[in-house]
Amino acid sequence: MLNNEYPPLGGGTGTVNKEILERLTQFPEIRVDLITGSLEKTNSVVQLSSNIRIISLGLKSKSIHHASNIELIKYTLKAFFQARKLQKREKYDFIFAWSTIPAGFVAYLLKIFKTLPFVIRVGGPDIPGFEERYTTIYKIISPIIKRIWKKADFIITKCQTELDMIRAINKSLSLKIIYNGVDTEKFMVKSNGLNTPLKIICPARLIKRKGQDILIRAIGKLREKGIIFQCDLIGDGDEKENYLKLANETGVKDLINFRSYIPREKMPRTYQSSDIFILPSYNEGMSNALLEAMACGLPVVVTDVGGTFELVKDEENGYIFAPGNIEELIAILEKMSKEPERLYEMGRNSRKMATEMDWVKIVDEYTKLFKGLNKMNN
Repeated sequence: MLNNEYPPLGGGTGTVNKEILERLTQFPEIRVDLITGSLEKTNSVVQLSSNIRIISLGLKSKSIHHASNIELIKYTLKAFFQARKLQKREKYDFIFAWSTIPAGFVAYLLKIFKTLPFVIRVGGPDIPGFEERYTTIYKIISPIIKRIWKKADFIITKCQTELDMIRAINKSLSLKIIYNGVDTEKFMVKSNGLNTPLKIICPARLIKRKGQDILIRAIGKLREKGIIFQCDLIGDGDEKENYLKLANETGVKDLINFRSYIPREKMPRTYQSSDIFILPSYNEGMSNALLEAMACGLPVVVTDVGGTFELVKDEENGYIFAPGNIEELIAILEKMSKEPERLYEMGRNSRKMATEMDWVKIVDEYTKLFKGLNKMNN
């Protein structure tokens, strides 16, 4: 198994990887060696269980939030040689890569040297055209991405939108959707009442694609109408300084709380202390944060992009608006401020929907896939 990010490194992909590995400890017939990155200078090995081993490469990563291009190259080289070393000592049935670049590229190289089948679980930014800030890079690496996909034995996406985007590029690929999951025992329904004023939570990297600027402006416009919302922006990223400046310019500096990092174990309580979840992304895959907020019984407000709108039924467990449409978001928030009982109802619906996405069910899909691939290989 290959993934350059694993908690505390990275974002949603690493978190999903961790959740799955922790549950695979209950399946002794499935043995996994994960090769990942770390903040340290030297390599380390953690035996998570008798059947799960985590090999962390010393990349000396500078940021826990995202890898630099140099760090991605370092991971590619180190992971390849580490995997080759393992292959000489152990027998593996297939390779599972948690991204096209860099993990899928490593799997592709390994297949050249030893014909092991490999599976890629594609993330949104892997798909050419998904991430606007990578437009220039896509022009360079798109041929490589397409080549890796063509050589992969199977490709997994986490939502229908990603599958459709990949299929538009190559219709002949073997594709399957396995949604992200949520721990419904850890992320429980909030027991406290609503805050005064209502409190919004938006956990996402502070990058243009996530659209937090729209949320900040909407809160400013609502204040002008005498409607007050508090808001926690949880995350870090390239746009942080710009958003701090925007909050000051729009007169909501006192209402916007920038919280760069919250440990995973404290996130359930963080959701439970909030009233509304908002994700104003311009593009999105399948948001882990959205699932967690739903499990905690929050009404949710999202844009009609990617996998987010696959989880939200408009006016049932929340609201859907067009990306970048500030007037639409303002109207939704104004409506929500006037209907507290409706918020409770939507929250109950969110929780009900989240229970259908419990990790137990999702991991069952992965184990069936792994066993099926093993049979094919043998």
